[in-house]
Amino acid sequence: MLDLKSMAARHDATRDAFLAAAGEAGFTLAFHPHPQAGPTGGVIGTHVASAGPSDAEELVCITSGLHGIEGYLGSELQTRLLREGVLAPLLQDRRVVLVHAVNPFGFAWHRRVNEDNIDLNRNFIDFEKPLPVNEGYEAFKEILNPKVWNDAHVAELEAAAREAGQRLGPFQLFKAVSGGQYAYPGGMQYGGSGPAWSRRTIERIWAEAMQGRARAVHLDLHTGLGRRGEGLLMTYGAESQSRIQRARRMWGDIALSPPADDPSILSTGTMGPHLEGMFPAAEVLSVTLEFGTLPGEKVSRSMAADNWLHQFGDFASAQGMQIKRDILDAFYVDAPDFREMVWTRTRDVVAAI
Repeated sequence: MLDLKSMAARHDATRDAFLAAAGEAGFTLAFHPHPQAGPTGGVIGTHVASAGPSDAEELVCITSGLHGIEGYLGSELQTRLLREGVLAPLLQDRRVVLVHAVNPFGFAWHRRVNEDNIDLNRNFIDFEKPLPVNEGYEAFKEILNPKVWNDAHVAELEAAAREAGQRLGPFQLFKAVSGGQYAYPGGMQYGGSGPAWSRRTIERIWAEAMQGRARAVHLDLHTGLGRRGEGLLMTYGAESQSRIQRARRMWGDIALSPPADDPSILSTGTMGPHLEGMFPAAEVLSVTLEFGTLPGEKVSRSMAADNWLHQFGDFASAQGMQIKRDILDAFYVDAPDFREMVWTRTRDVVAAI
């Protein structure tokens, strides 16, 4: 089990390894401090490492930790890209920017969400317009957000998930449960009521990095969806033939897209389409590289348990610390074969840009 001290130590060691690798590789570092502290009171924030010609027409940006705890693997991959020279060929004629811990609060506190319980990949919407309504979420909100978490509830949750999967099918179930909701701030998959700190910060970083660029590739590192160790490239939002063709020129058939009949299943409030839209005159392609970890039901259960813990549970209890251990295991597989699989895929994807 984990405690606050060991959580903070793990976070700091992972961050420091990235900063050291960036410095050794000759990258310039910038820091955006978060207004809240880490588990033991330490300063946390988003780090940016930049290198390559400042006047390059093309930008390559690699981000990690949008879903905080997923940053452990993302940070490790960014660090290895720096240390093993994979980025060096890009630096000859392209600007390279690595954004470490887009969601530093979730990264430090072992949460997928941010300080306001917001799933940041549902926060990139126009809040001046009416908020999206996820009618499918209503049927699941009680069982996803219980006031008591015990073995009996876990069994009930798993049974309900099996029944709903058979009745709705995987895509509609995913949309209902994970497509984002804007009505229940304490509930899972909350998209927020306005732009979060992490959104505003990445917008500033992106705007600065994109100045003077005609083209850009944005690669966002994630974990928790798909088969163990398999790295899938996914594009979100409305597709165009030009975007699909550009992705396939670089990566062949490993680029995936949401179902054509309902792209909103994976696109409501996601970061990639928003960053693309900030510079419509440029040729921007934003993709997610997603690595599977544990079976989907275990990942979903760890997220529900963590949400319960921060709403109703005792963080410092043995149960609370076990939940923290479980959610780390759900998004970071600490096994040599897994780490080599994800590294090989990441290296090949970045080298093909």
